[in-house]
Amino acid sequence: MVFDNLITRNPSLIAIIFSSSLLIIALAFEYVGNLTPCQMCIWQRWPHLGVVVICLLSMLIKNHYNTLLLLAGLLSLISSAIGLWHSGVELGYFNSPSSCIDTNFNADITLNDLLTKPISGCDVIVWDFLGLSMANWNTILSSFLGFFCISFGFYNRVEHYGKEKRT
Repeated sequence: MVFDNLITRNPSLIAIIFSSSLLIIALAFEYVGNLTPCQMCIWQRWPHLGVVVICLLSMLIKNHYNTLLLLAGLLSLISSAIGLWHSGVELGYFNSPSSCIDTNFNADITLNDLLTKPISGCDVIVWDFLGLSMANWNTILSSFLGFFCISFGFYNRVEHYGKEKRT
């Protein structure tokens, strides 16, 4: 009962905790687990930072709460889309972006080329759990968060406007 009340009364707080947790876990893998993220891994983090900032703003600016919650959901779905693309790159379905390191080295590559590219390739799975890579997990969890934020953005809007029309 208390948990249900927390979710329905303040979905922004849940989104902040969820996105912050994903960011903290990613940073822990990077700095504690010494797993070097590729460029696409870093791209997936930015929308979660945006979710945290926008949800904090939604708690401060009550007039635009639902709109900001919908925007947070959209950002989370963007992270999910990047994760889906990254998963496809890992499995060889999609081409890796040019900013990711090319694992096919040739004799013409210069030292400057090596220094300006990330160390870990986007097509390399550096960690998996239950057969799913970090990009797969981000896709699943970010999709869940996106649909959560969007549904509560509309749910709270209907509930809020429904109460205004009755009075």
